[in-house]
Amino acid sequence: MTLSVLLLVACSGLVGGAFLLRSTERDVARPATETGRPAAAGSSTPSPGAPESAEPVPLGPRPSDFPAAEISDLSNVCDGILFYPQSPKRTGKAPHPVVLLIGDGPGDHRRQDNGYYYDEGLSKRVEQTWASEDPKDVQMVACLDRVSTGATIRRCTYDDPKPETLTLLKASYRLRVYEVATGRKLLDKAMGGDDQACPYVVLFGPDKKIYAEVRHRSLLAALRNLVKR
Repeated sequence: MTLSVLLLVACSGLVGGAFLLRSTERDVARPATETGRPAAAGSSTPSPGAPESAEPVPLGPRPSDFPAAEISDLSNVCDGILFYPQSPKRTGKAPHPVVLLIGDGPGDHRRQDNGYYYDEGLSKRVEQTWASEDPKDVQMVACLDRVSTGATIRRCTYDDPKPETLTLLKASYRLRVYEVATGRKLLDKAMGGDDQACPYVVLFGPDKKIYAEVRHRSLLAALRNLVKR
């Protein structure tokens, strides 16, 4: 069936953000027999099989010196880079505010989902609980990342702004929830892309592939206890 709706086209020049970590390793001196050069006077060559004395430097999440300035900063918590001690902890009376950040693959910039919670209501209080735009009010960040794709489900045809046929594929996701103030993991759940209908509005790349998404009701069901209890 042809859908006459707005079509958003992603291009390779789309501005995005990603955090990369490069692990640096200490250079270990080689014995003279490996390099072919004599060892310097007074130096000692470690015997084969001897353990190295240097301890590896852990790369785990670090406390940020500054509070999160934008909701997008909370992607650092998803990636295990930083947590934000200045943020409120998940304590006290519910509700416990959460934001949902969605990633489409390794290295991709995560985007905030501002519409998944509509079944909970449309009041300002509900919005601030499920999709706040102010990071200082957020206790938890939910990170939904696509981890694998599968077989073709169907072809989706669009005619606005120009005719396009896209391939809708099966997909699997991982949902993790962290406390922003500590980086403590509260939930780690595998989820399937159970919304397998052709979407009305799409964002796609040059390969013209799109992926089944997790239904909003499924996301609410997974997050509800953490938010409301």
